[in-house]
Amino acid sequence: MNPNRILIVYSGWLGDLVWIVPTIHALKTRFESVSLVVSQVQQPLAEIMKNGLLEAVYVDCPATRRATARAVRRQTRADGTATFLDLKGRGKTGLYMPWGGDRTVLIPHRRDAREYLLARLLHPRAQCLPRRTDGHMVEAYLSGLRDLGVAHTPVSFALPFSPQTMDAAEAIARREGLREVKSVALNPGSAQFSKIWPATHFRRLAEILVHDLGCKVVLMGAGRFAPNQDYDRQVARTHFQDGLVTNLVEETTLAVDACLLHSGAFTVSVGNDSFANHMAGSASETAPDAPGAVQAANGRWYRAHHTVSLFGPTNPVFCRPYDPTGAFNTVVQPATYPANCVYDRQAHTCPHYGDRYCTDQAHCMQHLTVEQVVEAVAQKLARKDARPDNG
Repeated sequence: MNPNRILIVYSGWLGDLVWIVPTIHALKTRFESVSLVVSQVQQPLAEIMKNGLLEAVYVDCPATRRATARAVRRQTRADGTATFLDLKGRGKTGLYMPWGGDRTVLIPHRRDAREYLLARLLHPRAQCLPRRTDGHMVEAYLSGLRDLGVAHTPVSFALPFSPQTMDAAEAIARREGLREVKSVALNPGSAQFSKIWPATHFRRLAEILVHDLGCKVVLMGAGRFAPNQDYDRQVARTHFQDGLVTNLVEETTLAVDACLLHSGAFTVSVGNDSFANHMAGSASETAPDAPGAVQAANGRWYRAHHTVSLFGPTNPVFCRPYDPTGAFNTVVQPATYPANCVYDRQAHTCPHYGDRYCTDQAHCMQHLTVEQVVEAVAQKLARKDARPDNG
């Protein structure tokens, strides 16, 4: 067995994968080889990490799950992987972890697992991770590593973008002059319809940003994204075809979008609870004398890019862009919720999380006003280090 190899099982939504980037960086300080099982939706972001963070990426597709699981078990037996880490506790994806007493299998604490009993049935000898800390998901995942001998390492969201991706992102930034003006990225989509701020609101926001605040506005998103029926492309074609904004939805790839958002090309990024704003606004630890560094209450110094995050049926304490300083990300929520809204604001559960029911019924995101968002963005643009004053 090779004690320096670990396989992580983490199949979920695209934005979720951003939250374990610091965990992967931390595991790389202890393990020579880290491999990852992801969902089809997460695969494009996971592939970026194969440039140095991950050795292998396996895709969890429900239609081929058993065959893929058999192949993964064969491979991990062949290369002697000794440690298997399930971060979500979804029993079905536990199929990817081999049986045998000579391997260490870790599953989440009963409170944290999605399908604890099934996971325990598949791996009766598995060890339970420590109960996750309350708070942001980044810290919750990192808190489970102490039993693996992983000491505290600086939180990092750095991704190993390829030179081709970085060149393509920089070419767009130069072409559009994003760093020379007050530039705002709009990210209108999400995999879950209940989290989406209405497209008409994004359109009105763009008009105010361009005509009243003198901003350059760029529309970001996926040209194709099956989980929400290519929503970004629909929005781009129905609400932004008149040249008001720079439309990148059908020009770029996910990797180029991620690189642009992560690089700080934009003065401010605005979006729903989704991958784009997680990537744009999550803070990495940095040196105290680094440009733009801000000290958090924990005594550490962080740096991120400024974002405005729009939240309705999800809990920003858990899943806003990671920002221990509170300086980089502003969360905007509805001032009021519809009288017949079924979102449970104590348990933070929404029965219509992934469907269209609320869109024309009791959609809480419709109660988040354009005026609220304009105010939040204007405050970001007015800060003393905002472009173009100091470039």
